Amino acid sequence: MISLSLPSSPAKIPLPSPKPTNHPSRQKPPSSTTFKPQSSSLNSLKESLIHHLNVGHLQKAISTLDQMSQQGTSPDLITYSLLLKSCIRSHNYQLGHLVHHRLTRSGLELDSVILNSLISLYSKCGDWQRAHEIFETMGNKRDLVSWSALISCYANNEKEFEAIRAFLDMLECGFYPNEYCFTGVFRACSNKENISLGEIIFGFLLKTGYFESDLCVGCALIDMFAKGNDDLESAYKVFARMPERNVVTWTLMITRFQQLGFSRDAVVLFLDMVLSGYVPDKFTLSGVVSACAEMGSLSLGRQFHCLVMKSRLDLDVCVGCSLVDMYVKCVADGSVDDARKVFDRMPVHNVMSWTAIITGYVQRGGCDREAIELFLKMVQGQVKPNHFTFSSVLKACANLSDIWLGEQVYALVVKMRLASINCVGNSLISMYSRCGNMENARKAFDVLFEKNLVSYNTIVNAYAKSLNSEEAFELFNEIEDTGTGVDAFTFASLLSGASSIGAIGVEI
Repeated sequence: MISLSLPSSPAKIPLPSPKPTNHPSRQKPPSSTTFKPQSSSLNSLKESLIHHLNVGHLQKAISTLDQMSQQGTSPDLITYSLLLKSCIRSHNYQLGHLVHHRLTRSGLELDSVILNSLISLYSKCGDWQRAHEIFETMGNKRDLVSWSALISCYANNEKEFEAIRAFLDMLECGFYPNEYCFTGVFRACSNKENISLGEIIFGFLLKTGYFESDLCVGCALIDMFAKGNDDLESAYKVFARMPERNVVTWTLMITRFQQLGFSRDAVVLFLDMVLSGYVPDKFTLSGVVSACAEMGSLSLGRQFHCLVMKSRLDLDVCVGCSLVDMYVKCVADGSVDDARKVFDRMPVHNVMSWTAIITGYVQRGGCDREAIELFLKMVQGQVKPNHFTFSSVLKACANLSDIWLGEQVYALVVKMRLASINCVGNSLISMYSRCGNMENARKAFDVLFEKNLVSYNTIVNAYAKSLNSEEAFELFNEIEDTGTGVDAFTFASLLSGASSIGAIGVEI
């Protein structure tokens, strides 16, 4: 367990004094008493461009930039910096690339402010290689912002090793990390491979004072302990020691409790949040409703549904998905009426809401036709099914023993390159075996990229029910050889198959 005791008077490591940097292109031109109409026109266009940016008209600002290019002029670095930052804030990365292109053609010498903005631009649009190339060209123009931008870029684009290496390189270059550097590197350590490094860096963090002064660092630490090591105790200690909390912090802790199976603690923490005067948002309510679903508590789920409606968030797709899932899992008689009402009231659907209601109909039993009808409506719209959707639909086809429809669904699975995913493959094996086609069931099993115990149990049970216990026993031995291990279901399938053919005396 990691001790979270802090020094009596934590102080930040003093940052080195910033070195003065000359930016010739940003210096004001010498004053001139000579009137130049071209200069007046340039200033007018520049003022117009900045005005468009200030009022949020990015496209008009770009049009003004085009006008300046047509006149053979170019804005200064400060204006280009404002343009890039507007593109990043509005998530209009295509226009950001255009600004970068114009900037390159301008011939201006780029300073660290512009280069840092370019790193952020390419980071946000997922082009970490381009961000890395820009960082490499900076040389002695790199500052702390450059390093934090690169570390965050790697962490946000699932390049955890590169993020950690950049953090260590930064230290070797004599830079002291700020809160953004720590947030990025802790995010990179939020997995089982890098958690030990994260714990070491956490010790370093305690000496800087950022732990008690920045919410983003605290949230990154909660995630690191929860995701990297399933260590909710340390995650909660971080949460408890944070001097300031906001709705995001509370929601993060509630969600992590729910996701790791501590649903009751998630509900208790939610009540603490409300009693502390915080107003839950759609993500908080989605998390606590999901906790009710895992607990199977319909009465509590209904109360939270009332709170959702009072908060006017019942039409939100995120909250709606959780409510559909809660009603599907909690209704004792297997009815999906309440879940369907919630689903039908949602103005917009995503793959999660479609999958939740389709799965609910399949799990209820006897409603497989309704599930398939919903699936057909889904594929006719703009939402693409995922592997969980296909898994449920294939189960519906198996329940109906409709091999023709199942193969039509599987053709779409292959087209979307989802055939090798376990849950899809397992449902396909079950469908073929229940329709009496063991040859295709075995083919579906063999093409699985990574077989798990559910995959083996499905095919073993299929062979046992088709009175082919010899194949079932061979697969049992294969399970043992792979070291996957068996469970009670495996033995039950084998015994069922053996008893059906009178082979109880067979040695396993």
